[in-house]
Amino acid sequence: MTTDYPERPESVPRDPDPPTRANEVGKQDPVTPDEAPEPSAPEVESARLLANQARPVLGAEGFADERIDELASAFIAKDLGESVEEFLRWARLEGPAGPEADRVL
Repeated sequence: MTTDYPERPESVPRDPDPPTRANEVGKQDPVTPDEAPEPSAPEVESARLLANQARPVLGAEGFADERIDELASAFIAKDLGESVEEFLRWARLEGPAGPEADRVL
């Protein structure tokens, strides 16, 4: 497949010192668990309270205690809302199983 480009008109000036192309994309390095930022004490406490308030409802819907704690921490860390109702809606969308639920041990 050949791509034909129109000829550049001679009237268009060329930059004598064009910028260099970026060879590296400034991507953020992946964070390992040891490097993950520590949540502040108020965030930890807020997540714990939220998990405890939602535990009876989510537990009855099949969520494990560890999953509820994990979801509450994520909800607070991502600043997705403040109320228990908002958390319950979001937790149900995330589901009772984590991202590694299908992994065979």
